[in-house]
Amino acid sequence: MATLVLEKKLTRTDINSKLSVPTRCLNHFPVFGQGRRAARLIVKDLGQTHIERYWSLRLAVRRRGYAKPVIGGEWRKFVDRKGLKPGDVVLFFEKENEATSEVSYGIKPVYGFI
Repeated sequence: MATLVLEKKLTRTDINSKLSVPTRCLNHFPVFGQGRRAARLIVKDLGQTHIERYWSLRLAVRRRGYAKPVIGGEWRKFVDRKGLKPGDVVLFFEKENEATSEVSYGIKPVYGFI
């Protein structure tokens, strides 16, 4: 069963640049390890109904001070393809495969929130 790990109402900055992620959500994403500040996330588009689509996103944190996590990579392509606007919401889910303990991620847009 998938678990909701992030529900984010999009701001203008999220739309035009990168998605800002609350620091409290970091424990749901891969550990960077070995001094790395970024991790690649292959995320299933849960808003697609007729084809399977995956997005290559990049979660990164600052080198010093407050972590300020952001998601980039194909984020802007996702925003453009989905026609997202400020006030819309994105939902991130994680799902653990019980047999392999591998974690997969999904993203779903929700339109029309103000």
